[in-house]
Amino acid sequence: MKSIYALMICLAVVTSVFAQEPYQHPRLTKIWELHNGLKTTESVLYDPTEKAIYVSSINENPWQKDGNGYISKLSPDGTLISLKWATGLSAPKGMGISNESLFVTNIDEVVEFNLEDGMLKGRYTHPGAVNLNDIAVSPEGIVYVSDSKGDFIYRISEKKLEILSDSPEVKASNGLCVKNGLLLCGQNDRIVAINLKSGEITTYINNTGGIDGLESVGLKTYVFSDWSGHIYMVEPGKEKMMLLDTSPLKVNAADIGYNKSDGILYVPTFFNDGVVAYKLD
Repeated sequence: MKSIYALMICLAVVTSVFAQEPYQHPRLTKIWELHNGLKTTESVLYDPTEKAIYVSSINENPWQKDGNGYISKLSPDGTLISLKWATGLSAPKGMGISNESLFVTNIDEVVEFNLEDGMLKGRYTHPGAVNLNDIAVSPEGIVYVSDSKGDFIYRISEKKLEILSDSPEVKASNGLCVKNGLLLCGQNDRIVAINLKSGEITTYINNTGGIDGLESVGLKTYVFSDWSGHIYMVEPGKEKMMLLDTSPLKVNAADIGYNKSDGILYVPTFFNDGVVAYKLD
C-alpha cells in the first residue's frame, strides 16, 4: 500500500512538472529576441512601407501619467535602430500608422508622431476616455481606438477623437483589427464586430478567453494574445488553437504585431522587457 501511495505521489509530481512546461506549436519558429533597453514592452507594430518595427515601452507603471514612456524603432532582423525614437509618453500602448504618422494611445489621449523624425504632431482626447488601449487603421486611413476601462470605441476624424460606438456591446474592448469592412473588437471572452457602414454590432467569435492583441493572419484566421503568456489562432465557428504558452516562465504576451508579407509574429513580453519574433507557417 505504501509503495502504491509513493508511486501516486511521484506521478503527481511528474504531471505537475510537465504541466508547467512552456509550449510552442510546431507552426512557430523563434527567429530572434531583443531586450537591449526596452522596458515594460506593451505593443509591437510593423510598418510594411518603411520595413521597420515600432515598440512601445511603458517603462514600469502601466496606468501612471509619468511621462517616461517611449517608442523604439527596430529593423526587421531585430536590430535596434533607435531606443528612444519618440519620448515623453505615459504608459504608451497600442499603435497605428496613417498618413505618414504614428498614432499611439497614451492613457486618456492619442498622440501623433511624424514618421520621418519622431516629432510630435498632435494630441487627441475625449472627456469619456479612461484607458485608451489599442489602435487599428482602416485601408482608408481612419484611426480607430479602444478603451479597455471605458465605455466607447473611438475614431479620429477631422483632427478630433470622437465616439464611433457607445453600445454596451463594445464596453471595455481591448485588441482591435479592421477586416473586410468590420472593426473587430477583442473583449473578455469574445470578439465582436462593428459593421463600419451600418454600425450593426454582432458577436463574431465566442469563447476566446481574454484578448490583448488581435491580428488577422488569413482570410478568416486570426491570432490573439491574452497578456498572461498565451497566443491562440482562431477562426469563426472553430475552437481556438494554442500557438504559444510562456506563462510557466512568467513571460507575458501583450499586444502582438504581425508582418503579413513575411509571416512574422512579434510578441512584446511586457514585464520581461523584450520582443520575440516568430515565423508563423
